Amino acid sequence: MDERRDPEPESGSRRAATGRGKLTPLQQAWSRYVTHRPGCRTCQDPDAGRCSTAEGLWTSWKRLGDLACEQMRRGA
Repeated sequence: MDERRDPEPESGSRRAATGRGKLTPLQQAWSRYVTHRPGCRTCQDPDAGRCSTAEGLWTSWKRLGDLACEQMRRGA
């Protein structure tokens, strides 16, 4: 069952590469927030809510999202 199912690419053709694009500021802010939470004891406790660092990261993400929506609304 080790038979290859896909045909071999044509000689000289390129294989698909993983994307290496740059994240938008909004995506970067969200990434910082979700990356912080798993390593934070306070954030892991469902009864504790967010720590001050997570609260700042959340606020930053929210602010950037609101700004992006406003820019789209204005057509910028």
